[in-house]
Amino acid sequence: MYMKVSHNRRRVDHAIEQSYRSLVENIKDYAIFMLDKRGRITSWDQGARKLFGYRRSEIIGRNFSALFVSKDGKDGLPKADLGRALKKGRHLDEREYRRKNGTRFWSTGVLTSTLDKTNAHHGYSKIMRDITDQKHLQKTVLHLSTHDYLTGLPNRAFFEEYLVNSIHDEKKNYLLAIFFLDFNNFKLINDEEGHRVGDLILIEISARLTKNVRLSDVVARLGGDEFVILLRSFKKMQDIEHFAKKIIKIFKPVLRVGKKRIKTSVSIGVAAYPRDGKRPGDLLHHVDVALYHSKKRGGNQATLYDDIKLLKKERGVSRRD
Repeated sequence: MYMKVSHNRRRVDHAIEQSYRSLVENIKDYAIFMLDKRGRITSWDQGARKLFGYRRSEIIGRNFSALFVSKDGKDGLPKADLGRALKKGRHLDEREYRRKNGTRFWSTGVLTSTLDKTNAHHGYSKIMRDITDQKHLQKTVLHLSTHDYLTGLPNRAFFEEYLVNSIHDEKKNYLLAIFFLDFNNFKLINDEEGHRVGDLILIEISARLTKNVRLSDVVARLGGDEFVILLRSFKKMQDIEHFAKKIIKIFKPVLRVGKKRIKTSVSIGVAAYPRDGKRPGDLLHHVDVALYHSKKRGGNQATLYDDIKLLKKERGVSRRD
């Protein structure tokens, strides 16, 4: 009687195991494999083969660190993942992995510590799926929300956040400069030549600006014909003045749009951190004031907010005299 029950139990267990394996191997879009205590792969389903490109005979017995990108493997992440899963029961991750052919893909998954019949640690199970398309979509959406659709430059939202971070990171005894640019008569050109020509002019403007800044600097389009440049780590105000003159110089030649030759001029307002303000809002207000003064003076003019402050002081002294 005992032998019969035992035999039936084995048959049931075997049937359950076979059903589980069949279920696991038919789950679409998921890769599932098992590891021993040391992280060596002991089972490999069809989803894993499809995701990584390895056949069972090629991967069984190898440490799962073979699936990691080189840097993560060298940094000890495979071993760290095993430790976290053993300590907490499971470990969630979202990172890049490497296929057999060397290409990378993004995956989200869970590594779970498994127990044997005596509830002792037996090994691990790993379930994961490819989220590369989702990651690319997220990246595209983020780019569209932080960049200008026409020129590809960062937009106002990106610039304002970057300004906050730059002020926080800027080294002592260095100046951070904001250049606010407005192109004169652009609305008139846009109305006379059409929006297509206007768009091409904006693209040409962005190209000239980005060509004349460092990789550590940022050029952004705030909207319309308004652009802003953030330059970091200046030591002298003279360097800032020199850069403003450089920007004016690069826009003195006519803009060529197809067969058309478009003449424009630029007005620039400049404010420097920390001398013209220590808060982002103050700096943006002051650079706007400086731009207003440049526009009043005519085309191809640059005004430093510091010069406006000195002018106000001189007028104050004159009135008292």
